[in-house]
Amino acid sequence: MEPKTDRIQKALTYARLNLQKDLSVEALADGVPQSPPNVGHVGCDYMWGTGTRRVKLAIDVTDPSLMFPGLSPDQVKQRILESVRAGTYDDVIPEVGDAAVFRPDSVVYASATAIVKGRILQLHLDGLYARGEKDHLTGLLKAAASRM
Repeated sequence: MEPKTDRIQKALTYARLNLQKDLSVEALADGVPQSPPNVGHVGCDYMWGTGTRRVKLAIDVTDPSLMFPGLSPDQVKQRILESVRAGTYDDVIPEVGDAAVFRPDSVVYASATAIVKGRILQLHLDGLYARGEKDHLTGLLKAAASRM
């Protein structure tokens, strides 16, 4: 399956090339930090294009206690898996960490989330036809998870 637009293909290719490195603060440094580094969270944004042709890929690695305070690792896993909504494009992603899901909230916004080595890894794609990029976004999630 090929991306729906050239700009999304360029964004995904760039992300794939940059995910050849270890996923760490240093590896994410080429993107634009989302905010000053916080204890338990690191995030970075990559953007291409302008206006309606803008594509943004955000990568976040977060301590589960910041997103799910007071929950055990098993409860966090259950919440992630329960976030998949029946009758939608949502899907469980097999063979990634302890649990992983793909969730497109609209045609222009999709995310892939996994629990990997005790951390929550999230990739958010924002751009026209993002929902149609499931294979590419989950591929990036798998690549990032393998480097954590």
